[in-house]
Amino acid sequence: MKPDAATGSLLPRIFVGTLYSGEAELEECRAVVAAQRDVVVEHCVISNLPEHEAHETLWEAWNSVKGQFDLFAKVDADTVLRDETVLSTVQALFAADKDVTGAQVLLHDYFTDQLIAGLNFFSPEVVFQKTKNRLYCDRVDTNHKKVLNGDAVAHLAPIGYHCNNPKAVQAFHFGLHRMFKKQDDLVRRVAQVYLEKGGEGRMWALGGAMSASFWLRNHSDYGDRKFRKAFDSLSSDIAHESKIFAFAKKQASHD
Repeated sequence: MKPDAATGSLLPRIFVGTLYSGEAELEECRAVVAAQRDVVVEHCVISNLPEHEAHETLWEAWNSVKGQFDLFAKVDADTVLRDETVLSTVQALFAADKDVTGAQVLLHDYFTDQLIAGLNFFSPEVVFQKTKNRLYCDRVDTNHKKVLNGDAVAHLAPIGYHCNNPKAVQAFHFGLHRMFKKQDDLVRRVAQVYLEKGGEGRMWALGGAMSASFWLRNHSDYGDRKFRKAFDSLSSDIAHESKIFAFAKKQASHD
């Protein structure tokens, strides 16, 4: 902890890790992180690496400094914290129970217009393992004692906002990933909300889901040539809106 210049009391030190690949919300994400009150924040932004390599770089950055911090918050570049008290509020939950090593708090998601699992926090006791799984490269935290989720942190939801103003390629990437992860219910929900409320971001997310194919499975990073080709091919198709609308209707009609 670091002394507060005004009061002399010790402030918790928070390491915030963010992966950035061109998401539209980065500057707003940065601004709210910088505005956090009653904590000392170091914001580490890792830019424009493939997803697997970006996560590995973030874990290494955290591991090299974890002894200097009280908490690690993973705040993606497409996520904006709710207000300036988020980090101090979550840190207080960890401080109140020394067995707490992790917390997952719900975000409001633009695509589905509902709460989703999203914002994750870790104590320095957590160990991040290396993985060769490029699709689930963020699920590598180990050495937990007690993780707060569900009802234990429901009062904090929504703790932030996910993809409130996505770029077309960003939304396409979201839908493509969700289809590869077999999150059929989520894709169906996006389709239902799109048909009810519209939204260009939702349309492009469905375009990404519609474009999922075996030949793209290991080529879903933003900078990948096949990924860009798939996005460019759909966006240049003059009938893409009608094709995506038909796909949405089909998805929404599934039980």
